[in-house]
Amino acid sequence: MYEKNPERTLFFIVKVIVYGLGGHSSVPYLTNNPILPAFKLIQFVSEKILYCFDSFQNVAFFPVEFNAGTQQNIIPGEAFIKFRGECSDIKNREKILEILKNSLEAIEVSYQVKIKIEYEEEK
Repeated sequence: MYEKNPERTLFFIVKVIVYGLGGHSSVPYLTNNPILPAFKLIQFVSEKILYCFDSFQNVAFFPVEFNAGTQQNIIPGEAFIKFRGECSDIKNREKILEILKNSLEAIEVSYQVKIKIEYEEEK
């Protein structure tokens, strides 16, 4: 079970949609599957957060939801990731969002996908 850290006073949600090109699984070469770049984004951001912050900065940024559809034999056209961020000050939040922005740009170029991002403060 997850417990909120009382030292973390800023909470935010970042929703990311990775757009590829869906299609039937019998012709995967005609598609651009968004699932792999979405998972690479999770991995890349998680690693960057670990290396850019030390344990005393009291920062957390983690995926809480992933969805790419439930149809059988279909490669989806989009994948949805929801991240939750927690930190103790605005400077750390801005650094987290900068890491995410840079990661999104790298994933877009590497995998030739489009990415949409939505940010909201959590109360």
